[in-house]
Amino acid sequence: MGVNLPGDVTVAGFRLAQVKDALRAYSRTGEAENFFELKSFAPTRLEAAVLYEELLERRFIDPSAAARDQTLTDSGLALASGKAKRSSLRVAQKVIDELLARVEEMNLHAHPLNVVQKIWLFGSAMREQPTVGDIDLAIEMARNPEFPDDGARSERLRQLVNLAPDHLPYFRKLNWHEERSIFGERRHALLAGAHIGLDELERLGVPCRLIFDWERGGKVDDDVVPRHPRSNGRSNEMPAQRELPDLTPIASIAQPMNARWVSGYRIDGRVSLYRLPEANLKVPGSGCFVLTDEMDPRWHEWFPTSMKVKGHDGVTSVVLKFHDTRADPKGQQAASLVLTRSVRDLPDEIEMSFTLSGYERARRLKPKTDYGFLQLCGMVAMIIRGDMSRQITRMNERGHQKLLAIDVQAEQLPDELRHAAAGWIQEIMTDPNTEKPEGGDDA
Repeated sequence: MGVNLPGDVTVAGFRLAQVKDALRAYSRTGEAENFFELKSFAPTRLEAAVLYEELLERRFIDPSAAARDQTLTDSGLALASGKAKRSSLRVAQKVIDELLARVEEMNLHAHPLNVVQKIWLFGSAMREQPTVGDIDLAIEMARNPEFPDDGARSERLRQLVNLAPDHLPYFRKLNWHEERSIFGERRHALLAGAHIGLDELERLGVPCRLIFDWERGGKVDDDVVPRHPRSNGRSNEMPAQRELPDLTPIASIAQPMNARWVSGYRIDGRVSLYRLPEANLKVPGSGCFVLTDEMDPRWHEWFPTSMKVKGHDGVTSVVLKFHDTRADPKGQQAASLVLTRSVRDLPDEIEMSFTLSGYERARRLKPKTDYGFLQLCGMVAMIIRGDMSRQITRMNERGHQKLLAIDVQAEQLPDELRHAAAGWIQEIMTDPNTEKPEGGDDA
């Protein structure tokens, strides 16, 4: 009995059905790294990042939750359990009829441990609404008199467990035959609201109708009753009915995204080229890292001294490092810099500032506009593109367009790099497959 998800509403440019898939995927592990590796709701890491930041800002997810089953907030749970696709009442009735036929076949011929005694229908299908999100059923089971004693039941249970696929855990094998007999080889999506047991129906205390009674021959057509005969009304322990959260576009401008999206939130900050916006990227390439305060120096052969100063949260400040240990084990081209970001909402434009500072090279080598510096510029360009994408998405949802003013400040870089930085970043943003911008030294 989840909320209905309107089909004409989007969050960060994603339909609510996609948002639902994303939330359910995140709830499985509560890990951002796993979220960014999935393809089911976002084709690229950049699009996944825009959605992830929106889920954070709207407080649909809580990465700091102590337990995995608490990573979705109440609002997030409402969307994750919502009904995105609705079917006609005629289709729903056909699914119900097929389930009743399977149940009758099971009771008569499948020799189950438990037979289906009664089935109660409630929710929108019972009210015969024109469209149905899912079918709410409470399935009441009883011991099969064919197996009257514990010995006979144990032997039959062993036989049924042996019928289950080998890859299933043992506890799943216990109910495999029963669930397959009731719901079929592939459970229909409309049967998401069907449950074995009466606990939920009794605690809800809602109107319901008996549609199957084995003692009366199977399918019945009883009248609607105010609540299940064993229900005392809605339980005080039953959580309140979930409501659709406020999906009004956020009025404020978007803040910079956590730069860890570029690395897919990998624990060591390494940038994997898999699922970046463009295929076959040359910049940024292998050997790039996005570093924040939580990174452990033991994961890195060279750790920039900039990391000794705390405050690199990935949003306002982040350390970008290049060190390709395979192609350059001695770190001749290894380098790093600090990127700080801010955003201002001005009357006619949104000003996005990117300040480059704290440039270092491994082994205290002199600054050089080489391949390592090119890769650093490539990461800056990727982060800028990400922040621009999120601002544009936010403006599109608000229906209020402004100019985006990009201000790259390189005054704090060494003289050898200062003049090349902004031009290289701009050129890489224009052509992410740039191999060597004009004016660079040979590697």
